[in-house]
Amino acid sequence: MDIVTHGLASLAIARGFFPRAGKLVMATAVAAGIIADVDWFSQYWGPSAFLAWRGTYTHSILAMFFFLVAIPSGPIARYYFVPQNRSADSLQAATRLWAGALSASFCAALLHLAMDACQSNGVALFWPFSTKRFAADWLPGIDPWILTVLIACIALPELLHLVSSEIGAKSKKPRGQTGAIVGLVLVLAYVGARATLHSNVVALMESRTFQGETPRRVSAFPESLLILTWHGVVETESALNEIDVDAASADTFDADSSVRQFKPDPSPALDAARNAVVARRFLATAQIPKASLEKTEAGYVIVLRDLHYAAAGETAHEIAAVIELDPNNKVTSQKLVWARDLRH
Repeated sequence: MDIVTHGLASLAIARGFFPRAGKLVMATAVAAGIIADVDWFSQYWGPSAFLAWRGTYTHSILAMFFFLVAIPSGPIARYYFVPQNRSADSLQAATRLWAGALSASFCAALLHLAMDACQSNGVALFWPFSTKRFAADWLPGIDPWILTVLIACIALPELLHLVSSEIGAKSKKPRGQTGAIVGLVLVLAYVGARATLHSNVVALMESRTFQGETPRRVSAFPESLLILTWHGVVETESALNEIDVDAASADTFDADSSVRQFKPDPSPALDAARNAVVARRFLATAQIPKASLEKTEAGYVIVLRDLHYAAAGETAHEIAAVIELDPNNKVTSQKLVWARDLRH
């Protein structure tokens, strides 16, 4: 999920459940809710760094607890725990504030991991104990519907406050609390609807045959704007089949209209490429790997790609592995590249 959505969701958490905690606590919650996305800066160090960092170290539960200690304890501890007058009342107030900041930050950080786990890239929640990624494929990378709901639930109470202040009306309830809670409930209901649609689309594709072949593995990825449109990838014995599915038109679904990408025939060159260090790194995170083999005068060139990038509409950061072999199937070159560079 994009950093703006995470920031707004964190602010909604703070406003909805910690409305009287103050601006500093809300700012701390927002910081805790977006800090995990610092891994996106790894793209500036190239595809190898991005593959290693994206959704791993900073998106683990272990990192979440580290951030929870570092972020709330920083500005709040320095500002409130070192007053000139260390009175019992000031220390008690500081303790309550720190507890509120810790609770709000915990909720925001946990919500960040949950939202990212609902997408297709996946997050390694149990790193460093396990590198397994959790990806539900329910939500797109940028969801305009969630973004709209969060903006509305935060902006509308501000507008209503301006109107009420102009006419002199006063409200005893904390500003924005109701709107934030309503917004979060709507987002939760929306995610549940997306999950149900995903399950139905996967079941639909699993029930059909593709060019006479039964599915081995089925994946479905959401369209960003059109809630009922899903991009499916179905693996069969000989091919990977790409097809768009309209969840509202299951009766007219035609599996044989899929676009087929045939798998390369087994060969010693392909086996050698898959055993290369770069290939193993790539395949450890790839969801729908697709290999292509080209014979050249110097030997072979094998390119490994992950079809989930195109299906999920996230080709801007698509990574591919390129392995070159000599005629004796020995690796002469191996590297991770941005897939966009392969087109030039």
